[in-house]
Amino acid sequence: MKITIFNREICVCALLDTNSFMRKKQRRNEEKMKKKTVSMLLTTAILMTSLAGCGGGAQDTAGTPAAETETAQDAGGDTEEPETEAAAQTDSAGPVKISFWNSFTGADGDMLTDLVNRYNEENTDGITVEMDISSDFDSQLSTAFAAGTGPTMILSSSSYRFTYGDYIQDISDVFDKTDLDEADFILSYLDYCSEGDKLYFVPFQIVGYYMYWNKDLFQAAGLDPESPPATWDEWAAYAQKITDESKNVYGSGISYDYAYQIAHIMQRFGGLAVTGENGNWKANFAGNSGYIDFLNMYREMVDNGYNPLEADTDSMASAGQIGMTVGGPWVTAGLDTAGINYGIGLIPTGNAGDMNSVEVLGFSVTTAASDAEKEAAYKFIEWWNTENAQGSSPALEWSVANGFPAYTYSVQEKDEYKASAKLSAMSAANPDAPTDFIVDSSFPGINAVIADVIPEMINAVAFGESSVEEALEKAQTAAEKITANY
Repeated sequence: MKITIFNREICVCALLDTNSFMRKKQRRNEEKMKKKTVSMLLTTAILMTSLAGCGGGAQDTAGTPAAETETAQDAGGDTEEPETEAAAQTDSAGPVKISFWNSFTGADGDMLTDLVNRYNEENTDGITVEMDISSDFDSQLSTAFAAGTGPTMILSSSSYRFTYGDYIQDISDVFDKTDLDEADFILSYLDYCSEGDKLYFVPFQIVGYYMYWNKDLFQAAGLDPESPPATWDEWAAYAQKITDESKNVYGSGISYDYAYQIAHIMQRFGGLAVTGENGNWKANFAGNSGYIDFLNMYREMVDNGYNPLEADTDSMASAGQIGMTVGGPWVTAGLDTAGINYGIGLIPTGNAGDMNSVEVLGFSVTTAASDAEKEAAYKFIEWWNTENAQGSSPALEWSVANGFPAYTYSVQEKDEYKASAKLSAMSAANPDAPTDFIVDSSFPGINAVIADVIPEMINAVAFGESSVEEALEKAQTAAEKITANY
């Protein structure tokens, strides 16, 4: 089985403003400089007072104020690293146990368990992470919060900041209280986890969607197996050439029953379905020329037999019956098991231009955590993203083993990471492009749009229940009811 990485240049569309990311980055840098300036001024004042009281004699290392030590480190000095607040609390109050809840019940959950066990064995801060993995994570979490309890830390989609916003802490100070380098984190992913100046999640896993194509079917259709479609016009043309009715082979594998897949594709045609406008949320279905183009293309491929009217196109792709499809990193498992000769690339762009639409999963700290537990959670998050003597880290191990692209530049630059053709292909997207997925990342109603609006729209078109324009009008009405709640 061979895998091809497909790189191409993508024009930036004026509809999506990437300058906002640079402005946010500049604001963050300015805030950091202000903090350091205040720290230096405070250090100077403490030092002058100390010198006056001691007749100008030098303090020994044990008496050096923490702020002074921090300043010495900033200046490149060799001063011993100060004891953090978390360590001080651990020394004074004894060992700290933190509870950690998530829903990773599959093979990745086994790996997560092994890594947490390793942390418990390796850390010298007296911290024990007690992890609880549950397939009923949501119910478990909502019940605990309702009872005034809950875990110290959770691992979930960053959209949980909307679902459980009253129970999740602002952890913006994680970069001040650990050695994590904020500049190493891809800014668009941090923005996805933030609201205003508040950070609610530290990224853990990036879930994007990609294009997969069957090289053998390309070859059989007389197409270059190393050159997948770069545009949707090419996608439709290739779909026609690949389709072979006698062999039950279809060129395109877009499912009417896969709302996330549909959302990723339609966003590239017509942009976000919900945007913020003058402090209000605006639905963008009706009259959206990009959405009209996508739905017409989809219906035409279905009507002509180039795209199956099936729910599970992933299984068909693994069976060698689909020429091109769109899906997440998990699609590779079925293709690999079946021995399909396939390539991975970025999804073709449409009128909406450059984007890196993803969902970001991350670590967050709940309001149930004490100060000591919060600091201990920070220690674990720091460990997850810190290299050991061999140059590896849990974050790197996780990406390589599970096939999810990294959220830091340092991991993406590792030889082990770059050696993976899958990860290299998935990381080819512009990291500075907007990461919003189908709606503005600050819109709380994303789940309702995906679950209630998009499925009805695509089903109406797929089964000929209404025209494209009528389907979008109905979607507009349904989306406006959702936006009215916010």
